[in-house]
Amino acid sequence: MKIWSSSRWKKPAQGALLASTFVLGGCVTVPYADDVRDVRSTLGSRWAPELPVPALTGEAPRGEDVDTVVKELLSQPLTADAAVRIALLNNRDLRAAMHELGIATGNVVQASLPPIPEVGLEVTKPAGSTKVQTGLGLEYNLSDLILLPQRRGVALAERASEQARTASEVLGLAYRTRLAFYEVQARRQQLELRNLALRNAQARYGTAVELEKVGNLRALDLATERSAVEAARLAVAEADNALQDAREDLNVELGLFGADTQWTVDALLADPSDALSKQEGLEARAIEVSLDLSELRGRMEAADRRNQLARTEGFLPTLSGGVHGEREDDRWEMGASLRVGVPLFDRKRGERIATLSSRESLKARYEATATAIRASLRQARFRVESTASRAMHVRDVLLPATRKALEETVLQYNAMQLGVFDLLRAQDNVTNAASTYVDTLLEHHRARAALEQLLAGRHQGVELAPTRISSAASGSAPAADAH
Repeated sequence: MKIWSSSRWKKPAQGALLASTFVLGGCVTVPYADDVRDVRSTLGSRWAPELPVPALTGEAPRGEDVDTVVKELLSQPLTADAAVRIALLNNRDLRAAMHELGIATGNVVQASLPPIPEVGLEVTKPAGSTKVQTGLGLEYNLSDLILLPQRRGVALAERASEQARTASEVLGLAYRTRLAFYEVQARRQQLELRNLALRNAQARYGTAVELEKVGNLRALDLATERSAVEAARLAVAEADNALQDAREDLNVELGLFGADTQWTVDALLADPSDALSKQEGLEARAIEVSLDLSELRGRMEAADRRNQLARTEGFLPTLSGGVHGEREDDRWEMGASLRVGVPLFDRKRGERIATLSSRESLKARYEATATAIRASLRQARFRVESTASRAMHVRDVLLPATRKALEETVLQYNAMQLGVFDLLRAQDNVTNAASTYVDTLLEHHRARAALEQLLAGRHQGVELAPTRISSAASGSAPAADAH
């Protein structure tokens, strides 16, 4: 009876591995729908209940169906919710994030598979003999089989972390899309106001020209009105440029190009509301639902499991065994073998040090992120209340005051107590106050979107711009209706 040797079965084992790949590999498909369903499940109550998310169902439309839905949405003037829906359907970065979750899913599937047995076949013909000897053996890696549950546990923890990260990406896309949409609304309103200011400046300059012709206006005043017209014209060009930039930023989030970018927006920025910021327990809610913290928890669990796996590998001998048979003289001789590799030198100390360090690093990041979430929540909450208060002050106090000043100026003008320039400047003050209202509303909606984002579970990417110091606050301007 011949002694069992792995080297003896080396070539047959490679052939068996190839055969096993064909037999066990089967047909592989991308688990996109299942991953999407898991992400939607992770979002759960974190998602704003009033926002439909048809793109995040397991039966999400594909290809031409997506194009049809997107074109139908684009055929109507966009709303914020419609823009988010288009982004969820059409944004390629989100699809990439979904497929990255598929990588983690594939790792779980692979880690769940038992090791492949090695099958060897040997046929020999001894010299001087007319008979052919046949040998058949089966060898199995027992260590990999014993460690399979732990390796699968690591893969599952890593996928849970990736699932939280992907869900966070969905929230991030919705947040960015809303911000971009609000920016388009504000820039469109500002462009209309700058055009109104330009027409007012042109009227003032035209009057100045006529007065200068009859000698009732100084050359200095005429030059001043001319410079005001050119400044207003430049402001229109800048506002138009800002609107085009805002549209392109939104196109990126919507994943649109070509003819699809000719969408329209009719709606104005909504009135301010601080109802959400006045609710109690917002900090605790933000911590509880945070997907950033869920991702870090998943990574910490994966680090713990990798440490446990390394500990087991450091002490577990490498085990493999098998059975074999050899046919000689028309009869089979059977045997068994067991190989043990003792880990005398490699006790996985390096891997354990690395995983423990990774665990402690993640723990520190977890605590830092929790602190940052609380601070951002308080900042966003205060900003929502502050901007709502300021916007309502402009709408309810400053704008009526400037309108009243304009009405009084008209009366004085009719009574020939004031000149036409006083009347047109009063109109300018109304326009400037309206512009202040639009800017304050935009700041308010950005802050409210940030607060909603934090309460939905995502902190990463939330930014609040520095508080704007309005020129109207200095007391020089009256106002008009931004609408």
